[in-house]
Amino acid sequence: MLKAAVIRWAVPGDWVKLGELQARSYHDAYRKLLPHDFLNRVTAESRQSECRERLREPGHTGILLIDHKAVGYISLRFPISPQQGDGEITALYLLREYWGRGLGTRLMDWGLERLRERSCTEASLWVLEKNAAARGFYERLGFLPDGTRRVVTRGDEFVQLRYERRIGT
Repeated sequence: MLKAAVIRWAVPGDWVKLGELQARSYHDAYRKLLPHDFLNRVTAESRQSECRERLREPGHTGILLIDHKAVGYISLRFPISPQQGDGEITALYLLREYWGRGLGTRLMDWGLERLRERSCTEASLWVLEKNAAARGFYERLGFLPDGTRRVVTRGDEFVQLRYERRIGT
């Protein structure tokens, strides 16, 4: 099945499938971590409207397709100027039934290569402090917490930790 896996930039016509993927993978990732009332507000429809707007300017979200089915995605933020040098992984999600197959690593590798192409020397991302599985995944890929914390509201308040990794050019 991995041979049929393709990662490409999402285009404006992907807004429907990307919205569905975002809602479903978000529920998969946070089912046991975030309040149910909050998760119930994360729907394909709410995500599709955001995707439709965001995809007007393509080149920030990579979509993973297996046999033409959207099963994962990675979103990137590039520096405003090449002198800044830092890029950010703003999202990386995969449908639960595809976990443990190396596809998350493939998505991350693809995203890091896109950041390198833009002369980024470091990549950062934010992860919920209590999301041990995600933290372990990022640490296996060479990301480490830099000590920066922030509080986000997802129905309740949660602490996120910033992780960074040097990626070179």
